[in-house]
Amino acid sequence: MRFYVPEWDDNVDAHYDFEHDEHSELAKDDRQLQYIWDIFDYETTPIDGVLISREQVEESASKFDQLTSHGVYTEQSGLNVPDWLPTISDCGAWGYKSLPFPPYGNDEMLEFYEELDVTVGVTIDHLVLGSGHETRLYLDKRAFADSLLTPSDLPEELTGEVDLMIDEWPTEWPEYVSDYDQTIINNSSIEPFSEADFEGDLATILERLRDDPRAVYREDDTEFRYQLTLDNAAEMKQLYDDNGYSFRLMVAIQGWDPMSYARAADQVLDLGYQYVGIGGVAGSNASRIRDIVTGVGNAVKEHERDRKTRVDTHVFGFAKTDAFESIGRTGMTSFDSASMLRSAWTGGDNYHLDSDRRYDALRVRFGSNRDSLDKRIQIALRGQELLHSLRAFDNGESISQAIHEWAAQAEQALNELGPYLKEHRHDEGYDRRLLRDVEDHFRDHYAHGRELRASFSRPLRKKIIKLLRDDDSESPIDFNEYQSLIDTAHDHFENSFPRMAEAIKQHENESDSVATFDQIWTLVDDYASWIGDENLLEEYKRLLREEPWTKCGCRICNQHGIEVAIFRANNRNRRRGFHNTKRFYDQFQEALPKTLIVTPATDKITKHSSVEGYLLTERTDFWSAVHDLPVAEIGTVNETGIYEWWSDSPTSLSDASETVATSVDEFCARYQNVFVYDPKEEIQQNVVEDLEQQECTLESFDQAQNLRTAVLDRLEYDSKFLPEFMVQKGLMEY
Repeated sequence: MRFYVPEWDDNVDAHYDFEHDEHSELAKDDRQLQYIWDIFDYETTPIDGVLISREQVEESASKFDQLTSHGVYTEQSGLNVPDWLPTISDCGAWGYKSLPFPPYGNDEMLEFYEELDVTVGVTIDHLVLGSGHETRLYLDKRAFADSLLTPSDLPEELTGEVDLMIDEWPTEWPEYVSDYDQTIINNSSIEPFSEADFEGDLATILERLRDDPRAVYREDDTEFRYQLTLDNAAEMKQLYDDNGYSFRLMVAIQGWDPMSYARAADQVLDLGYQYVGIGGVAGSNASRIRDIVTGVGNAVKEHERDRKTRVDTHVFGFAKTDAFESIGRTGMTSFDSASMLRSAWTGGDNYHLDSDRRYDALRVRFGSNRDSLDKRIQIALRGQELLHSLRAFDNGESISQAIHEWAAQAEQALNELGPYLKEHRHDEGYDRRLLRDVEDHFRDHYAHGRELRASFSRPLRKKIIKLLRDDDSESPIDFNEYQSLIDTAHDHFENSFPRMAEAIKQHENESDSVATFDQIWTLVDDYASWIGDENLLEEYKRLLREEPWTKCGCRICNQHGIEVAIFRANNRNRRRGFHNTKRFYDQFQEALPKTLIVTPATDKITKHSSVEGYLLTERTDFWSAVHDLPVAEIGTVNETGIYEWWSDSPTSLSDASETVATSVDEFCARYQNVFVYDPKEEIQQNVVEDLEQQECTLESFDQAQNLRTAVLDRLEYDSKFLPEFMVQKGLMEY
């Protein structure tokens, strides 16, 4: 089973300066950006693929151009996804859920997937909203732009009876929309709504809006979205088959209960789809997900066993560890979620060791843009005092000494600033039009440029930089303007910092030890109370007593230590999100161990167009025994690698057993179990030993049924592994 992470520009600065909270380069385009697949290596990357939604790609015109021009696997794309990591691309139905129609056409989406060079493209779906039969009225938000009327002014006769969806419609709809509604096709010029448009009773309003290009009304919008998704599936399958695209096509299905999903699955399987994506379950509780995937899983297994084929199934937006058992038994083969990543900066419990051990990262805050310069300086000084203390605590060093060393650096940055400005303020490096260029020169030319920003706030440094840009040797700025800023910083620093060093020193002397909980708690308690986070103190106490980052062996915690447990801007928070994803992935692998089932290919494989065709006709006993097994990935192996069951057959084959062995060895570094149907004993003993060193167990069988039994035993599933489908077939929930 594979876990995909959605791509939402989740990257960090590879060379971020944690000590000064400073990016390596001021311009983002000049930084070396790292995604989760850049931080971890091949064996430990905590994802099995990347989900790329068109809706997300289109948020940036430059990103859209890069990806469609170069594909996702190239350095020029900006993503540079490694070639071993599969990619899925969909249309991003959640992003247009408030529109009456998806804003893309079927031909258009297929071409988009081809341009991105993704592994899998997904048919266009329309999110089914709510349950049962619902009336829904869509209004074009553009019609409110120049209107005296706002959405909140709409009459209760309308808003109380009809589900309203107000969003900005595209200036041009895809051609297929004309099959459903001719009135909204040409809507580039929009008349503003008036009060008269919404006068009268509900029936009168709806009748008035029936042919209005700014409105779409449906009495049964749930059924419409459901059927439109299936219609798109049929059309895209035909287009896909006729045009020989390079990617694999997944069909997205929608529904509102287990039976509607199972009915949709039956329909798309009859169309010939071999990869089914279950949409519309993101955010659902584990019980609902279990019911839906069980319904779909049973439909898929019935199809597989009737036709001796295999069907992969993906769950969109799934991330429930307590539902692993269900999605395993029902045969789901992949899922995606960003919730572990997002949890690092949304709400509490944002540092995870596992689903039971979660902690609140310690918030060390930046000031708000609404704060005065004086407040920003105070927040920066107190924050730096705490950050240096937390690092000393993590390193087992004297906290009081760390505070004194920081205060000395801050004081030096301030004391040397005036002389530096007097000597260099008219340097050629400051004769630049762009503020960023001036800032870039200052932070590298002034020896304490980074420390000034860290300890005395970004706004203070910005104000100095603006003066440097505007200063001119022929009409110099009064130096008192610089001095006023320096004096402001001095007023907050002198006689106030270091604030806590002596109190901590007293604790150190009394206990004859350094870096204890009591010592760091003195600072944390003081800071949290001052900044307004008193309600988090109990959570902080648990975090600092248990030090969970020291119990995690992931690459991020090993490299950055306590920084990962500090809640402070993107470069800490996203790294913590990557850490959370790694911990989730470890739990996922423990519950559903990554399992590969392969058989060495014979020269007959080159006579078949697909691996499935080869296995069905040439390895009948093997295919009959394994084609419906859950969790596992199934295929053949030759000297050029692993070929999954759904892929095209290789065009050539070598009998060199040592190269076959190498293929298995390299591919299986990310697996816990490899089961091989190897009646001719082509896999060498040295491969078995190498895999065992990678904590991967290889078992070889000369009887296919014995292999099947071993896989189910490893998963602790009985031979009837499917959960019971609780809803009788043919019945509906009302």
